[in-house]
Amino acid sequence: MKTVLVVLLLSCTVVAAQEQVPTHPTAGDPRAPGPLSPDLPPSGADRRPVTAPANSQMAPLEPTRVPEPALPWAGYQNGTFYLHDSHDWFVIYPKGRLQIDGFLFPNRGASPATGVTPNSTADARPKDTLFVRRARVELVGTLIGHFDFTIAAEYASTPQTGATGTVADAHVTVDYLSWLKLQVGQFDAPFTLENRTSDKYLDFMERSLAVRAFSVPYNKDQGGMLWGWLPKQLAYYSLGVFDGDGGSFKSQDSRPAIIGRGFIAPLAFMGPRYPWLQQLWVGGSLWWKNEVNAGGPVAPSITGAAQNDLVSMTTQGAQTFFSSSYADGTNAAGNAVRSHLAPWGRTLKWAIEANVPFWRRMGARFELVHDDIELARYDDSNPANAALARAAGIRGARLRGTAWYVELYGWLVGDSTFLETPGLEPMPRLKRGPVARPRWALMAALKYEHLGMTLAGVSSAGTGVSVDPTQGHYSVHTFEAGLNAWGTKHARISANYVVNYIDGTSAQVQSNYFYRRAEHEVLLRLAINP
Repeated sequence: MKTVLVVLLLSCTVVAAQEQVPTHPTAGDPRAPGPLSPDLPPSGADRRPVTAPANSQMAPLEPTRVPEPALPWAGYQNGTFYLHDSHDWFVIYPKGRLQIDGFLFPNRGASPATGVTPNSTADARPKDTLFVRRARVELVGTLIGHFDFTIAAEYASTPQTGATGTVADAHVTVDYLSWLKLQVGQFDAPFTLENRTSDKYLDFMERSLAVRAFSVPYNKDQGGMLWGWLPKQLAYYSLGVFDGDGGSFKSQDSRPAIIGRGFIAPLAFMGPRYPWLQQLWVGGSLWWKNEVNAGGPVAPSITGAAQNDLVSMTTQGAQTFFSSSYADGTNAAGNAVRSHLAPWGRTLKWAIEANVPFWRRMGARFELVHDDIELARYDDSNPANAALARAAGIRGARLRGTAWYVELYGWLVGDSTFLETPGLEPMPRLKRGPVARPRWALMAALKYEHLGMTLAGVSSAGTGVSVDPTQGHYSVHTFEAGLNAWGTKHARISANYVVNYIDGTSAQVQSNYFYRRAEHEVLLRLAINP
């Protein structure tokens, strides 16, 4: 009987000791969605295992099992603001960008000729200015772990005159397989490394001449593409069908554009030990479309560009050296003619690229683009309401040329690991783990760009001039130096110094204010990227 009483007393003592151990939410409790961990006792608790008395026959008790700290419903983690539910079935990342630019032109030149008011619209010299380059509100998210979406509205000025509040990005990605994903909507066209790099993280304030002016002037397009990775991220591909007419436009001719890009990263398998080697790759891009000029049906313009014109080309400081909408003599009735060049026929573009980090703090990039675009010229006369004022289009013109750049960059303070990988625009993902502390970084870069193109076969019929002013050769050499100070990935101060040298044989390029003399640009930006 005494033995039974001793056993009962010991059992009650053990039960009471267990009831005094603090309780915690279970794994199913929404306050603690993470798995249980045997290594994390509650703060302030004794970290030694609970044991029975030395003379007891009982086995030692196991350490207290407690859940990992719950991820807050809202917060900031590793460069991302987020909102989520306890199961991560619905995750939202509020984002945006605000870029305020200042342009200064150190060699604007002497005062204009007599009779021209300085700094008026008749003054051909570039104007120093401060303006809002981009102002976007963005919402990025993931539904049930497999459907990613992005919605972005642009509130700064857009290429369409007078338009504001235009959609910038609007797309959905179906993500079940790493080697096969589907992306549909409006997004950065998969052509060249720079075009697939968010403007938040470009090394310079704008993309290169080869990309921004020559090959993908719209940056975005509407369509769908399949993309994915080979095992160990040894190769990447993206291939899609697009309207080919730029963002925020419906198809103008019912002719699709085939656009694709891919690269091989031969040393990516060493990524776990040397992560920067995952960004060492060589690749290429392709763009093909058979276009029908839709310029005729669009409302005419005798003062500027029309909707379907070939996009004009400018320096980084917005100085135009080629315009597809131009004054072109007078017609038989003596009315002024404005001519337009629009794609009509085959458009073929291809590009090669190389991304070569020497280490996580320095590296080089190279891209080369070749364009071959068949064009037609159509005219708007004054008065423009005459039924025959607009020609159906005189075919036979052709633009051919090559543009390329080479860049060297280095991180003077910090490194690139807190920024997104260039050329990929990856989706954010929540991770349980330590949160990286905000930090500053300073990056410097040097870049040389060259663009050479020829316009041939541009008819001058019906304009009263012997040679169309756009016909001939265009050559631009650009030297750039850039400095970027980062306060985390969300705040950036940039300064670019750019020198352009413009040359060529066409009447249009020879009439440029800076023809055959260096044009200097000091470009400044203050950017906030939530």
